[in-house]
Amino acid sequence: MTTEQSFLIEGGNSLHGSVRCSGAKNSILPLVAAAIAVRDVVSFQNVPDISDLQSLLTLIQAMGVRLVSFIDGELVLDTRGPIETRVENTNGYSLRGTQTLVGALLGREHRAMLPSLGGCSIGARPIDLHIKGLRAMGTQFEWKDGYLIGQATALKACDVYLDFPSVGATENVLLAAALAEGTTHVFNAAQEPEVYDLISFLNKAGARIVPVFPFGFRVEGVAELHGASHRIIGDRIEASTLMVATAITRGEATITGIDARHIWSIIAKLRETGAVVDVEGDDAVVVKGVPEYRSTDIRTLTFPGYPTDAQPQMTAYLTLARGNSVVVESIFENRFGAILELERMGARIKVSEETAIIEGVESLNSATVQAKDLRGGAALVIAGLAAHGTTTVRSIQHIDRGYEALDGKLLQLGAHVTRVTQPEA
Repeated sequence: MTTEQSFLIEGGNSLHGSVRCSGAKNSILPLVAAAIAVRDVVSFQNVPDISDLQSLLTLIQAMGVRLVSFIDGELVLDTRGPIETRVENTNGYSLRGTQTLVGALLGREHRAMLPSLGGCSIGARPIDLHIKGLRAMGTQFEWKDGYLIGQATALKACDVYLDFPSVGATENVLLAAALAEGTTHVFNAAQEPEVYDLISFLNKAGARIVPVFPFGFRVEGVAELHGASHRIIGDRIEASTLMVATAITRGEATITGIDARHIWSIIAKLRETGAVVDVEGDDAVVVKGVPEYRSTDIRTLTFPGYPTDAQPQMTAYLTLARGNSVVVESIFENRFGAILELERMGARIKVSEETAIIEGVESLNSATVQAKDLRGGAALVIAGLAAHGTTTVRSIQHIDRGYEALDGKLLQLGAHVTRVTQPEA
């Protein structure tokens, strides 16, 4: 009999206290890929111990990277030895974060061979934008036997315009351009904090990347990069999740380790509902829930707009808001995967294509629900915290992919959450 882990959540307990969010999942994965382009010893601090990172570390070690240590949030990698440019297509290859290996390998070896990419089933994530930018720099691509193969005699600087400000495509182009011949200009580039975190590390390693107004970067290619040490930013999506969890339980909690400039859209939307959110210093926010809160409308956008990764959590929160809320998901077409599970808990939500209309209800009921993806799973945890009775959230391996000890942080705030092993559904 196969088993899986689940969360048992006893609802109705307000969150109180203080908790520190971990380093950003969406930073550490491209940073590990960037280490390959460096050809030296690199160290990262504030690193979250999440299953996506463990999968990526296993993968790059098979490629020849030496894992020196991973202790107390500090990760040290040695990439000076030979690196295999072919990433094997194993059963464990389902990690979307490997996409930036393309730019790193092309910058280092002028060759990359990766199998089809995986990740959560939240919609199409085409890699054509990545290919377009790298092809403009002199890379030839082909698909063969399930692999994307990229080769270049030399990477040449050019002007790259991205049709959509994709984070992954921006990171791939920046990684390759850092080691290309000449000066590359990237236009309509992603502006997410995690992109700037990658740039900060690359510049410490000897790259020459500067922002160009508006929404662009200038990259002066260098012959090689050198070792560097870098502390990654706090995880804005984890911080958002903890903020929403506090608000839905009518609690009061301080979330530290996060730059408020990275979460202004979440702060604004919580305030629109009536929740009180105060910024304290450079790295903390205080959230105070209210007895009754109002509906609001959300449209997901690229940064600094409302992040798609925080949409399911806010959707769960709005199920208990007074009035009707409208949520428009403009980034991923399948980002409403948690809604059927929320309806099993008593939520009233109508979905039409990219729009969800949420009619606020008085209360949610406990149920056994299934986490189908990372952020949708977090939304079900949030709903369970506010529901009457004990909710079981199954398949929490999806949640563990991107949250470091989410149950532990919630316990620290006074939630009643238990991790259990059950027969697989």
